[in-house]
Amino acid sequence: MKNSLTGRRLAEIDGLRAVAVLAVVLYHYFQAYPQHYPYGAGLLPLAKYGDLGVALFFVISGFVITLSLAGQPGPWQFTLKRLARLWPALAVCSILTFAFVHNFDSGFSREVQGGLSGFAASWTFTSQRFWYSVFGFDGYVDVVYWTLAIEIRFYLLAAVTCWLAPVGRFAAVAPLVLLLMQSLFAAVQFAVPGLVPQVLIETLFLAYAHLFAAGITFAAVYTGARGKRQAALIFWSFSVAIYRAEDGWEAAFLALIFLAVAACALRMGAARLLAWRPLARLGVISYPVYLLHNYIGVTLLSLLPAGLSGVVYVLAAGLVLGGILLLSNAVHQLVELPSQQAVRSFLERRADRGGAMQLAPGPEAAAKGL
Repeated sequence: MKNSLTGRRLAEIDGLRAVAVLAVVLYHYFQAYPQHYPYGAGLLPLAKYGDLGVALFFVISGFVITLSLAGQPGPWQFTLKRLARLWPALAVCSILTFAFVHNFDSGFSREVQGGLSGFAASWTFTSQRFWYSVFGFDGYVDVVYWTLAIEIRFYLLAAVTCWLAPVGRFAAVAPLVLLLMQSLFAAVQFAVPGLVPQVLIETLFLAYAHLFAAGITFAAVYTGARGKRQAALIFWSFSVAIYRAEDGWEAAFLALIFLAVAACALRMGAARLLAWRPLARLGVISYPVYLLHNYIGVTLLSLLPAGLSGVVYVLAAGLVLGGILLLSNAVHQLVELPSQQAVRSFLERRADRGGAMQLAPGPEAAAKGL
């Protein structure tokens, strides 16, 4: 990602993205579908915590959106840039995934195959629950798209908060809004279980609000705000994360996530490890990797014969990931970059026209010699 304040790409954040997507890949390739792997779930037991890569993605999103909103972009500019970042790659990757699982026959592909109606929720970044309950449509083309719906809701809330808050106060206001909202609903749920509808909890992404709040606060630290307020907000967010951890290992991995992001925010020397070129490069293409790796990769792994050694299975997973990386790089070069450049050019032309209109004298000004 680029720091909107300096224009410099933050290789450390790209490295964090790479760590996040690799963790999710390990989870899906070794733990999420043991009934479909010929090797079961015994090869990499710790991979079951790889789903915490999603938690890291949410923290990164809070960090990135805060820097993106630092220049107080207008609603039109913000929306177009976010759509250019997310939608074109999603459209292409969902079509590739749909075609793949319908043309490679395995027990896994047959189980996850859906109809064309699955594109409704997938392409609109909305809840598959709505489309199923109202129209009877299929779920997402790939189940991993659920996180995109959460991201979009956060973007909307962040943008509204930015435009309502005093200029320059987003990073101070937004984390407090998220954490207080989460705490309020948690208290209500504790006092009167079931009172808060599940659909409202999902709509307000209450299960993940502390992660976005942490990312926003870390971004504030990165830009120089390093007072007691930031320390308290990070401690609050971290406390919620640890409280929700299911066991000691999960708590330990969550602590590592917070420490890694803190190292980037504080610009510590240790964070330079995340800027390692191959890791940062993987982070650059992490979005299409995330979109493509699951159903395509697991379909291929489910086709492996039983009885091979664990080393062979791990190598096979590595080869599958290598293919996903090549395909993802193609999507990045041919879809992501052109679409983002097209939107940037469009916004620059609008800005130039707006500037020209402001500079051009009107009839009355011309008459007065102005």
